[in-house]
Amino acid sequence: SMKEGALDYLTKPIDLDELLLIFQKVLERSSLIKENRELKAKLQERYTFQNIVYGSPKMEDVMGLVARVAPSQATVLIRGETGTGKELIANAIHYASSRSEKSFIKVSCSAIPETLLESELFGHEKGAFTGAIQRRIGRFEEADGGTIFLDEIGDLSPSTQVKLLRILQEKEFQRLGSNLNLKIDVRVITATHRHLEEAMKKGLFREDLYYRLNVISIHLPPLRERNEDVPF
Repeated sequence: SMKEGALDYLTKPIDLDELLLIFQKVLERSSLIKENRELKAKLQERYTFQNIVYGSPKMEDVMGLVARVAPSQATVLIRGETGTGKELIANAIHYASSRSEKSFIKVSCSAIPETLLESELFGHEKGAFTGAIQRRIGRFEEADGGTIFLDEIGDLSPSTQVKLLRILQEKEFQRLGSNLNLKIDVRVITATHRHLEEAMKKGLFREDLYYRLNVISIHLPPLRERNEDVPF
């Protein structure tokens, strides 16, 4: 019964103290579910297209593309200078997609030291390296069924690029210190302010990964190129 969704069970004769404890668990769970639904509704409202402020033709074109891309499962690369609102666009895509009820996990690839980034993204097993005292679930595993947003994708190290490429190609990965392949269903949205084509020429970014990420490209123009948006 519990596998089918029952929260708990009682044995006869009924212990009233135990019954009260179970009722308390039911009420707490119900309250958490309601709170979670309300929070998701607020997030969806916050990140609707209407809450992204613009009025220029350039941004009209951008938002039209976002509206068309959101319902698909395509990988999206958002490009633009720092401060142009790349994360806002990623939020809008996720919350307008069929994955909106699932997790939306954000990772800033430039904010995490390279030595820790692979563990952050893919997780690790106990004993995988010095200090790994217990298993850790990575961000990709947390995002299973939902969306992961990798900001500043141009800062990934070559070894991490290889592992990301495998996830995009095979839909599977391994935790650090494990030989077990884990299957996942994750939509990947990335963003960068870097010129990835130049990075490819210098051998700093894999060409095959670039084409996997650049299925749909969204360029966000800076405010100085869309003066019509200043009053808004």
